[in-house]
Order: sequence, then structure tokens, then C-alpha cells
Amino acid sequence: MFRFLLVCIILLNSISAHPVIFKNGKVFWVSQSTKFNDLRLGISKTNKWLIGGRILQDRRSDETFALLNNNYLAKRWNSKNAQANIYILSSVGVNTKNSESMGTVGVHGDWENRQLMVMQMFEYFSHNSSWMSGSRLAYSPYTVDYTKMSTWLIAEYQVEYNDNNLSYMFIPVVRLFKNNYLFEIGSNGDNSFLSFMIHF
Repeated sequence: MFRFLLVCIILLNSISAHPVIFKNGKVFWVSQSTKFNDLRLGISKTNKWLIGGRILQDRRSDETFALLNNNYLAKRWNSKNAQANIYILSSVGVNTKNSESMGTVGVHGDWENRQLMVMQMFEYFSHNSSWMSGSRLAYSPYTVDYTKMSTWLIAEYQVEYNDNNLSYMFIPVVRLFKNNYLFEIGSNGDNSFLSFMIHF
């Protein structure tokens, strides 16, 4: 765990609300949950495609994976005051201990305006044949311009299917967003979540 945090700090010295940002934009993202430590660094080659590296640690099995990560914007809808997106997500790489191959594939959909956001994501992990679902409903109690701090209150519901077992978790999350920086923290007493993103 200490090595993971040290790597994050080093990379911060050397992220975005969406899996793909503006063309040639770079994204750094680190998150920690009860299940995973996840570190990503990528560049949007176009306004629809982001490619980069990903270090994913499964905290329960103590396995770490070095992955090539792809995010592709499949469809975007814009209206005067809102936006909706569908993304295709994938990662492929190896287990750092035994070089066994590992991959993930997923889909992410969201809709948001300046005060409400709905998000749904499904992701499959090949190393343990598990499916994960993440659902979010978010509300911002006030609207501000881009130069000021935006606050979002998020209700997140996670479902995992693994070894014919379903597990469920609800966790409240607070998101703070200003300029190119995004920070999220959440806890339900038994589980915690922390995420930091910057794009540049």
C-alpha cells in the first residue's frame, strides 16, 4: 500500500469528469476503494479516444496488473443545458507477479446538467471472472462558473457478481471540482472511497 501511494505522489509531480477529454489532453487519475487501488495516466489522441497506462491492484487477492487502457466515446448528445455520453472501456495487460494475461471491458453511460447527474457503468474483470456495476445519482446544491469550486453530493450503489455470489454496497460520496481538478471522498462506515483526477 505504501509503495502504491509513493508511486502516486511521484506521478503527481512529473485528471476530468469523463473517460475522454479534449484532443491531446492528458489525464492523471488515482482512486482507492475497499476492492481496488487504481492508477491511470492517459492522453486523448482525438476528442473521442483516450489511450494510456493503468496499474490496477486487487486488494483482496493482492494481485497487481500493468495494463494498456483504452476509453472510446461511442456517442454524445448535446442540448442547450445538458449532455449525455456512452463510452466503451477496455484494458489489457499482465499480472506483474506471474505475467499471466488480464483484461477488462466495460461500458459507461451518463447524463448531466449543471445540477443533476446520472451515471451507470458495467465492467468485467478477467482475472477473477467478476462483473461490477456502479450506479450514481448526483446533485449539486448550487451552480457556479468554471473558475469556482463546484460541489456534488453523490449516492453510489455498487453490485459485484463473482463465483455465483452477488454483493451489494451503498456509499455516499462528496465530489469537489474546480478548473482541471476533481476530488472525491466517500464512506459508509465499513467501506471508503477516495479519488483524485487532474487533466492538463
